[in-house]
Amino acid sequence: MHAVLHIDVNRRLNNSFVVQAFIMRVAIIGAGISGLALAYYLQRMGIAYDLFEAGSEVGGNMRTLKKNGYTLEMGPNTLQMNEELLQLITELKLETELLPVTPRSSKRYVLHEGSLHPVPSCPKSFLGNNIFSWEDKYRILQERNVPPAQIENETIAEFFERRFGVDQVDYLAAPMISGLYGGDPRQLLVSKAHPELKEMETKYGSVLEGMLQKKKRGVFQRAFSFQKGMATLPQAIADKLISLHLNHKVEFITRIKGKFIISCASHGDHDDEEYDKLVLALPAHQAAELIEFTYPGMSAALQNINYPPMAVVHTVYNRAEVSHLLQGFGALHPWEEQTFTAGSIWTSSLFEGRCRPHEVLFTSYVGGTRFAEHAHLDESSLLQQVHQELSATYGIRALAPVFQHMHLWPHAMPQFDLYIEDAHNMAELLESEGFFISANWHAGVAVPDCVREAKNIAAKINTRAVSRTIAE
Repeated sequence: MHAVLHIDVNRRLNNSFVVQAFIMRVAIIGAGISGLALAYYLQRMGIAYDLFEAGSEVGGNMRTLKKNGYTLEMGPNTLQMNEELLQLITELKLETELLPVTPRSSKRYVLHEGSLHPVPSCPKSFLGNNIFSWEDKYRILQERNVPPAQIENETIAEFFERRFGVDQVDYLAAPMISGLYGGDPRQLLVSKAHPELKEMETKYGSVLEGMLQKKKRGVFQRAFSFQKGMATLPQAIADKLISLHLNHKVEFITRIKGKFIISCASHGDHDDEEYDKLVLALPAHQAAELIEFTYPGMSAALQNINYPPMAVVHTVYNRAEVSHLLQGFGALHPWEEQTFTAGSIWTSSLFEGRCRPHEVLFTSYVGGTRFAEHAHLDESSLLQQVHQELSATYGIRALAPVFQHMHLWPHAMPQFDLYIEDAHNMAELLESEGFFISANWHAGVAVPDCVREAKNIAAKINTRAVSRTIAE
């Protein structure tokens, strides 16, 4: 472990430069994509850090499993490019590893009364769908005439009901908001879970107009992955880091005289190290345990953040035994359908090479806020129910899949509901003490959001380092 000497030569005294120096050390706990990206940016800035990871692997829920010739994603299946992510990929020289989704995967579907319907991509296709009545369609198209409003703690359901005026919120909201969140739109805060919706309402006076304008400007980028899977990105970052410590479990954090003391266990040994800044890049429930005695108020707020369980199920069939063409991204199952799964991604339609050419691969999701009990079924029962539902939905004639695999996330994705407000507010206040948060429960669950926040936090730490140097 090491520290970097920060030197400032910006002051002049008697026509000579005065050199001011101090040692700055940053502790980062958690080597998911947020912690890795932050360490990478600090390293580029010349700021000393130590990145601690309790496990033997990096990446958090960006995990790719190679099994029986299949490429299986345990976490995100695709990414959407933004400026920070593109720059990071370019710096890591991963451009040749990018794998865009196939052209046939552009359509998305939603389940309605047991049948799959394409999500409308334009007014013409919207008018032709059978999900809404003509009265509802007319009201939805009048959304442009609904004035913007600022409503405290407005949920996604309330937002859509206010702007679009329809009762079947899930059928409208599910295709328009980002995918399989695992949450309840009647609990998720629109300003936290999907702030882009509020931004479109404020800037354009209409969600529909905002989506149209962004589509015209090419803001909506085609999704992509990597040739060898999502684990490519976190591993590439890890390979660049000089102060990554795997199998180092941080057991206790104290704060003494403005310094953070990190008590860490490694191979049976215990070390105490002193740092100027602390960054938690952990799920909320893990972070809460570490700061229970140092920041009890923040710990209590973190414990209130809800992480429903989610089981990720990969199922393979012979293509000849599947009636549906599977020409699209996948299908969402609104809560009103009362299905066993929350939906499925048609992985073999997105990316070639994820299974054999004569096969199809589904990635299905079981659990979430509304059906948490489904995720806790025994594995054989869960896999069987997924197979039965896929068979009924997609006209599958096989008595059993060629291959099935399940991975359970007991704490899947943080829910941006009313209970997350306190943690967000306290996190901002604690930055003045050198305590920062770089995690998806703060930045947003999307990987590009986590990368953007990591870069912003690195800039904040660097700015404060320069300010302190000048002051001294």
